Amino acid sequence: MAAAFAALASLQNNIHLIHNHPNHTFPFEEDQIQSLCENVLFLIDFMKSYDNSHGSRRETAEALETRIARAAHVAEDVIEAHTVDQIRCGETRSPRFLLDLHKATQGTDYMRRKALNLRSRSGLLEPKSTNPSASANPAPLLTSSMVGFDDILSKLLVLLTGAPSSQRVVISIEGMGGIGKTTLAINAFQHPCIVQHFDVCLWATISQEYSIHKILAHLLSCIRGGSASGTVDEARERLYKSLFGQRYLIVLDDMWSLKAWDDMNVKSLFPDTNNGSRVVVTTRNANVANHLADHRIAMRFLDGDTSWDLFCQNAFAEQRGCCPPELEETARKIVARCKGLPLAIVVVGGHLRKSPTALAYWENVAQSISYSTGNDEQCLNVLSLSYRYLPAHLKPCFLLLGAFPEDEKIYAQDVLKLWIAEGFIQRFNASRLEEAAACYLRDLYMRNLILLDTLDYKGDIAVFKVHDLVREMCLQTAKKEEFFSVFQTSAAIITRERRVVISGEVNHEIIAPDAPVRCLICIEGRYDINTLYDLKLLRTLSNVATTFISESIFQQVNLRYLNVDLVYIPRPVCYYLPSSISLLWNLQILTIIVPDQSKVIAPYGIWEMLQLRQIEVDAICLIDPLPVDQADELVMRNLCTLLKVENFRLSEEVCKRIPNVRELKLSYCEEVSWPYYCPRNLGCFHQLQNLALQFDFNSKWREFATSLTFPSSLRVLRLSGCGVDWEELTTMVGSLPRLEMLSLFPNSVVGSVWTPVEGKFCRLKALKIYGCSDLVCWNADRSHFPVLEDLRLRDLFCFGFWWFHVDTRMSILII
Repeated sequence: MAAAFAALASLQNNIHLIHNHPNHTFPFEEDQIQSLCENVLFLIDFMKSYDNSHGSRRETAEALETRIARAAHVAEDVIEAHTVDQIRCGETRSPRFLLDLHKATQGTDYMRRKALNLRSRSGLLEPKSTNPSASANPAPLLTSSMVGFDDILSKLLVLLTGAPSSQRVVISIEGMGGIGKTTLAINAFQHPCIVQHFDVCLWATISQEYSIHKILAHLLSCIRGGSASGTVDEARERLYKSLFGQRYLIVLDDMWSLKAWDDMNVKSLFPDTNNGSRVVVTTRNANVANHLADHRIAMRFLDGDTSWDLFCQNAFAEQRGCCPPELEETARKIVARCKGLPLAIVVVGGHLRKSPTALAYWENVAQSISYSTGNDEQCLNVLSLSYRYLPAHLKPCFLLLGAFPEDEKIYAQDVLKLWIAEGFIQRFNASRLEEAAACYLRDLYMRNLILLDTLDYKGDIAVFKVHDLVREMCLQTAKKEEFFSVFQTSAAIITRERRVVISGEVNHEIIAPDAPVRCLICIEGRYDINTLYDLKLLRTLSNVATTFISESIFQQVNLRYLNVDLVYIPRPVCYYLPSSISLLWNLQILTIIVPDQSKVIAPYGIWEMLQLRQIEVDAICLIDPLPVDQADELVMRNLCTLLKVENFRLSEEVCKRIPNVRELKLSYCEEVSWPYYCPRNLGCFHQLQNLALQFDFNSKWREFATSLTFPSSLRVLRLSGCGVDWEELTTMVGSLPRLEMLSLFPNSVVGSVWTPVEGKFCRLKALKIYGCSDLVCWNADRSHFPVLEDLRLRDLFCFGFWWFHVDTRMSILII
C-alpha cells in the first residue's frame, strides 16, 4: 500500500531532520525518538517484504498496512505539531507533548509486534512460495487479431525464420501492459510458416512469481515423451537433451525481471547447435529487453483508423465488423477515448458486443470511458498489475502522477520536487535527493509506466506523458488507498484528507480549520492561498494563486515546497518576502512565478534557510550576505538550483555560502561598474553545470563577460546580450573540458565572421545560434566541432556558411 510506505518514509525523513537540523534544536526525549526510529525501520522492511504478496496473506497484510499508515501519521503529526509550537511560540517540551509522543511510539511499537507476528506465521523469512497457477501456463488457444500491427508481425516473422544468424537468437517484445505484446507473440507462434520452420515450438508464461520447476515441467510436458518428474536439475538435463539438435522456438511470456532470466539459466537450458533456434521474450520492463535481447521489437499505440478497425472487429462481430449508422458517431467517440491502447479497445468492444444497441446506452458508455473503460474493468485490472508489482518505494511516487492534468506533458522537475517535498525519496550511496528522484523516474520509464517525450542535456527524462488509462489506474488506486483525494467543486468539505488535489474553481471554505492537510496541489483551477486557514501540518503547496505575498503564507512553518503563482497585474511590481520567511525551518523548494517586469525582493533571512535546495523565482533580488563564521554554520550546502537572480554580486561571501550550486541563472541590468559584481569569482563554483547569463545589452557588459572565469565543471551555457565578438567567445568557452551545450541568444555575440579554432569545443554536442543577425560567414568544418550532433540556427538574416563533411547523425534545423 502506497499510503503506508509513504507515511513511514516521511516519518523516517522527519526524524532524520530533527536529529540533524543545522540551526534548530528540538528537545525530544532521545530514548523515545530512538525507539520510534527503530520501529519505523522495521516496518519499512516489513512493507518491502510483503509488497508482492498474494492471496489471503496479501489481504491480511493490506489490513495491517492501513493500521501501520495510521500509526505513522499519528507519530508524524505529534512531532510536527510540536515543532510548529516551538518555532512560533518558543514553547519547549510540555507534559502533554511527551505523553502524546509516548502514545505515538507505543502505537508504532504495537504495529511492529503485529507485523512480526504476521511475518512469523506466514513463514516470510523462508523463500517466497509461488502461485502454481501463475507459473507455466500453456499457450492461449484463441487466435488474437493483429489489426494495425501487420508490419511488426512481418518484422518478427523475418527475425524468426530469416537468416540474421544461424546461432540461437533472443528476441524481445517490449511495451506497457495491454499494448499487445502477448498478442503479437501468439500470432507469430501460431503462424503456419513458424509451425513449418521449427521442429519444436514451446510456450511458457513466467509472470511475477514463478517456479522454475513448474516452468520446466510444463515445457517438458509439451514435448512428446517428456517427463516432468524428478528434481530441477534432472528436469533441466532432460529438457536440454530433448532440444539438442532440434530447431526450436521458445516463447517466454511476461518476463518481469532479469532475475527470472538468470534463475532459468537459459544458456545451459536451451542448447545452441547453430541451427537457427530462437527464443522470444515478452516484457514490460525495458531494462530486461536491454540486457538479454539480440533484437528488440517495441510495441506502439494504434492510430485512429486501425483503432476503429480493431474496435469494429470486436464490437460488431455478428455484423461482420460493420457498425450500424445510428451508432457510428458515438462508437467513434468511444474508440477515441481508448487512446490507441489495444487491450482497452478489445475490452470495450467485447463488452459492447454483448450489450444493448440502444443509443442512450452507448452514450453512457462513451461518457464513462473518460473515467474508466466501462463496466468491464478487465483493462484497468491488467494495467494495475504494473502497479501491484512495483517496489514499495516506487508506489507512492507512481500514484502521485495521477495528480497531474490529463493529456498534458508533465515536466519531470515538477514531479521530482513533489516527491522530495513529500519525503518519498530515500538516498542511496552518497547521491543527492535530486539524483535519487531522477533514478526513481527512470525506473518508472523502464517499466513502461510513463511515455518519454524529451530528454535533457544529461540524458535524463525532462518531459513525459502518462497514458490516460494508466492515469486512471493511479486515481482509482489513490482513492482506494486514501492516498490523495481530488476535489472539483465545493460540495464536500475537506476534514480528514492529508493530500488534496484541487481541480476547478473551489471555494476556500472547502478546507475545515482543523483538517490535517499536508499536501495541496492545484490543477486546472485556482485556489487563493491568502484564504487558507492555519494548517499547521501543511508542507506542500503547489500551483496556488495570489495577488500579493501575504505574511500568512509564511505562517505555515512546516512547508517544504512552496510554489506560488503571482496573478498578473497591469504594471511592474516589487514583491517583498517578509522577514518571517526564516520561520519556514524546513523549506526546501521555493518557486514563485512573477508577472513580466516584476521582481521579488528577498530579506537577509533567506541566507539562513539552510534546508533550501532550489530557489526558482523570475526574478529575485538577494542582498549581500554577512561573512560566514569560522564554524561555517550558515553555509547553504543543500542549495543546488538558483534561478533567476537579478544583479547578483558574486562576492567571496556569496561563493562560500552556496558552494554546491549546480544550476545558476543570472541577469544584469543595473548601471553599476562591472568590477563590483566580481565576475572572476564565478570560477569558484566547482559544482556548477548549468549556467544562463542574460545582460541588458550595452558595451559595459562586454567587459563583464570577458572577465568571467568559467568553472571547468560547466556542461551547459546560455548567453544573451553580453556583446562579445566571435573570437572572444571562442577564447572564453572553447576550452571548457565538459561543455556539451552552447546556446547563443540575441546580442550575445556580435560580428560578421566566425572562424573557430581547431582543438576547441571538443565535447560540444549541441549548438544553438538564435538572433545573432550580424553573422554572415562561418568558416567551420568537422575538425572544429568533432562531436557536434545538434545544430539549430534561427533569425540569421544574412547568413551564409561553409560546412564540410556534415555527419549523417547530425540534426540541423534552420529557421
